[in-house]
Amino acid sequence: MRKIVVFLFVLFLFLYPIPYTLYPVSAQGIEGSAVYDIADNEAVDGDIVSISDNGLTRSTLESAENIFGVIVDTPLIVFRQEANNGKPVVRAGIAQVSITGINGAIAYGDKISASSIPGKGQKSNPGTTTLGTALAAFEGTTEADSGKIPVAIDITSGVQNNVANSIGAAFLRNLSDPEQFTNFIRYIAAGLVVLLSFTFAFLTFSKSITKGVEALGRNPLAKSTIQFSIIINVILLVISGIIGVTASYFIINF
Repeated sequence: MRKIVVFLFVLFLFLYPIPYTLYPVSAQGIEGSAVYDIADNEAVDGDIVSISDNGLTRSTLESAENIFGVIVDTPLIVFRQEANNGKPVVRAGIAQVSITGINGAIAYGDKISASSIPGKGQKSNPGTTTLGTALAAFEGTTEADSGKIPVAIDITSGVQNNVANSIGAAFLRNLSDPEQFTNFIRYIAAGLVVLLSFTFAFLTFSKSITKGVEALGRNPLAKSTIQFSIIINVILLVISGIIGVTASYFIINF
């Protein structure tokens, strides 16, 4: 009887319709989409859509920071909600995206962002929110040049891109200038020296201090000797830290 009940319960879980929207997933590069209501009646397959006050509309430069995904009429996997007459929107995986050459030719691996043409993608500028990475080249270089290319969808905000670009640019500047590169290495070495000195001090002397405090409670008669030992270990800990800081100072300035 118990086995029959368990079997019926499992069967119920598989056959019972799920009443809520499943969010898009991606597995092994296969695009998965969910159906969303599109407020823009002119949005078609391949268009990039953004979140706006009116709902999901074709992306432009003004709404580029709120990119939501790409409309794909025939995705491989679609999760639909009952009574939903919207369109499938891919937010992860690989999708064919409408693009334009308004910002120059697109090479394999370039980042794709929204353009001034509603719904069309373009070669991304530094620090802008990106839809994903181009998986094919596009030779068009004018506003009139348009088409579709596969894009690996990975929506990244402009703030993240700007920080990454700034760090990368600063690092490359340091590498290209011999003097800056030398200073860069010095700062790294100085930081490591300070870190290692404090780590060594705490691992070595802090244990002795802890044991001394414990011994003080167990053996009050040896109070003076134990206190002296604790003071010595504290002094050695401080000296180790000072040595590390001093060494790092000389590394940076000489």
